[in-house]
Amino acid sequence: MELNLGIVGCGGMGLRHAYGYIEHRRRFGTLRLAAVCDRHEAAANHVAAVVESETGRRPDVYTDFSTMLEDGALDAVDVVTDTRMHHTFALSAFDSGVHVLTEKPMGLTMAACRLMRDAAEDADLVLSIGEQYRRDPMNRLARALIDVGAIGTPRFAFKVSIGGGTALMHDTGWRALKSRAGSIIIEQGVHEADLLIYFLGDVESVSAQTGLFTPNRTRSGMSPALAAFYGHRVEDTFAGESEIEIDQEDTALSVLRFASGAIAQFTITSSAHGYSAGINTVHGDHGTLVMPPSRSGIPPKVMLGDRELSGEEMLGLVPDWQLDEITSTLFEGETRLASYDVGFAAIDRMLVAAEMEELARAIGLGSRNVEVDAEVGMAALAVVYGILESGLSGSPVALTDIISGAVSDYQNEIDAEAGITG
Repeated sequence: MELNLGIVGCGGMGLRHAYGYIEHRRRFGTLRLAAVCDRHEAAANHVAAVVESETGRRPDVYTDFSTMLEDGALDAVDVVTDTRMHHTFALSAFDSGVHVLTEKPMGLTMAACRLMRDAAEDADLVLSIGEQYRRDPMNRLARALIDVGAIGTPRFAFKVSIGGGTALMHDTGWRALKSRAGSIIIEQGVHEADLLIYFLGDVESVSAQTGLFTPNRTRSGMSPALAAFYGHRVEDTFAGESEIEIDQEDTALSVLRFASGAIAQFTITSSAHGYSAGINTVHGDHGTLVMPPSRSGIPPKVMLGDRELSGEEMLGLVPDWQLDEITSTLFEGETRLASYDVGFAAIDRMLVAAEMEELARAIGLGSRNVEVDAEVGMAALAVVYGILESGLSGSPVALTDIISGAVSDYQNEIDAEAGITG
């Protein structure tokens, strides 16, 4: 059975999801992209034209989401707007009996996420959160190595990302604004938080210090690689302005405590001038796992003493590990990989295609089961908002209090501006 899909949001990520659909269509064919929607008709037409050129069929173009829901006879929508609109479009879709795949972060705030979760449950519809990093085969291998005790029992981890300077992230205006969850701490941090949970389990508490150290940002244009995805989008925030002042924290230094007893140092900043660095390691009582850069094909490293295991040795430690059937199909039937040689554009669309096929099967089989469901999506965002809440209060926070809304001082202003109650 072929399901009708609609994409709402035809900016950079919308185009990337369109390429994911094209890959999905080539590999699986269980979805038909029936419609695309963006309030900027030029952006929607661009994405529709790309799909048409690759599949031979042009999706219908809409500039109003409600009209698309009314006219499109859709089974599911893929929400690829900026984070501010995720909950609004998801709730409308659920009201119309339509399943939802939404990009990360799941929602603008934890209150928005709770509304989405509850609406999906009440309507018995699928809510899947687009979190591609954990789906990377090299991250799957890293998880398998941890699970079999390749480095012993995980004790602590470091996830450090130092970079930035004065540039505005992706040269995109809404990323300057707290009211639109634009901070790198949220936008990039939710990816990293999800990986930490994927590797080490539930986070119990967060203690953090945060700051805004480079409020004045410069729009210097996009690199050719970025422009290939984002060059067509219509900028409607700070349009035409080259100097922009951001209003959300650009730096966070935090310590996470996991239910297992492990701890992690999680640091992220886009305010480092003159020097960039990254650390991504998990340390056990027998060795260290150096985590792979997501979507690069570079394998993890297992370090035992001063010896690094080869790819063959790593696979030997996990003789029963295999890629799931969906991912294996995207990798030409390969089931066990110690590395892969695929460029960014290709792996990006492959991982989106995997999310789409998982969604199609969850709907078609009636299971409603997806890997990154509301609870998983909320857990990752709760880590990030836990960092921001702790930074505001100067005190540690429990993740259960972030998820439930018992601690929400940082988010209250955002919720009030967006009219979110829940």
